[in-house]
Amino acid sequence: MCRRFASLPWTFVVLGLLAAAVLWATVQRPLLRLFLESRRLARGDLTRPVSVPRWGEAARIGAALERLREQLRGTGEDSGSAPQGRSRFGTRGPLVLTAALLLLWCVPVGLLLNRTDGSVSVPAAMVNDQRDRTDLIADRVRRALNEAQADLVSTSRLIDADKPDATAKLLTDALRKHTRYQALYVVGEGGKVVARAGGDPRAWSDGEDLPLVRVSGKGEKKPVVQVGAPVPKRKGTTLVGEMRVEFLNSLLKRPGLGEVRVVNADAETLAASDGFLAFEELPNDALPDLVRAAGVRVGAGPVENGLLIREGSRVTVAAAAPFSGGGIAADIGWTVVSWQNAERFQIAPYEREDRSVLAGMLGLAAIGVCLGWVYLVVVRPLRALAAAAEKLADGDLKTVHYPRYQDEVGAVVRSLELLRQQLQAHRHNQARRPADRRLRVGGR
Repeated sequence: MCRRFASLPWTFVVLGLLAAAVLWATVQRPLLRLFLESRRLARGDLTRPVSVPRWGEAARIGAALERLREQLRGTGEDSGSAPQGRSRFGTRGPLVLTAALLLLWCVPVGLLLNRTDGSVSVPAAMVNDQRDRTDLIADRVRRALNEAQADLVSTSRLIDADKPDATAKLLTDALRKHTRYQALYVVGEGGKVVARAGGDPRAWSDGEDLPLVRVSGKGEKKPVVQVGAPVPKRKGTTLVGEMRVEFLNSLLKRPGLGEVRVVNADAETLAASDGFLAFEELPNDALPDLVRAAGVRVGAGPVENGLLIREGSRVTVAAAAPFSGGGIAADIGWTVVSWQNAERFQIAPYEREDRSVLAGMLGLAAIGVCLGWVYLVVVRPLRALAAAAEKLADGDLKTVHYPRYQDEVGAVVRSLELLRQQLQAHRHNQARRPADRRLRVGGR
């Protein structure tokens, strides 16, 4: 494979030389012949017929020059139409052929060469790194939930449920200081909201066996994560804080880790580094199994786990890390799962594939730039020159021809202008001869 990749530059050089030869034979060489023929006619050498190319704009220009030569000699008509039977596809044909030749190199290189498949070997160190970094994020999210509950515990000690106005002011101040919450409210017995700040409160049921971290909002766009702290001075009263999902999402965004999500025990999404819907399933069928396998208790508790998922030519590195450690968030059954395509890793097969794709893209860019330059500098001016030469051969002696380019096309345009002036002088002389004859006859 490396030997084949090393021969690619030589193949591109050969095809490039072949494309250059095509452009030389079909565009540049006929244009040089027309330049020589037009200069010969402009000098007054009208004895030898114009060598007309076989096809395209060059043939149209050559035919127009031949008609101009005959008009200057007095053997042709002053007006007429362009000769029929010549190809009008023009110099765009060689450009298309040249592009096709170069695409024979770019397309196979960019799309076929060095393609990887599902047999690519991914080092175990990369899988372990994915697993360890996922465990760090799981620990970060768990600590954030524990800190949120600890803040609520501190605030709950200042609450006096008998003073709802003072409690509401306290909650407003706390909500302003802690941006992780979107709403704070105090729930009394029977689920009645005593005081609140922020958005509309969600239902909260009191009970010793219920967790202090709860999630609701199934079927909605965003899940609702509630964290509670009992109020010490009033039994059955709880301070509840609704956490902003955006805050949890921000904890998951880490470069080089791919897509990261927080899921519950049923592998339903609660937060994600990218966009998601509340409680949506994981996109790969193997990821829920990975989450369940990571949640199995081994020794003191569940442990993080890593996995390679092969689907056809696609290889995915995935990892799952359940919450473990201390605090109220340790036993809620949440897991952080991450996955990314192995193509993002610096593995030799993927690097060769990237180089092949890059070479193909650079080849396409070179084709676009070079052929676009040829079209703008040669083809389009040549088509305009063909139209101007045919108009001049058809008898349009009023249009002055100005050369816009300092090349062969511009030289032919200058020759056309000289031929136009010679035709004007020729017609003027032909118009004076009958008048001179009448004056001589009248004088006698």
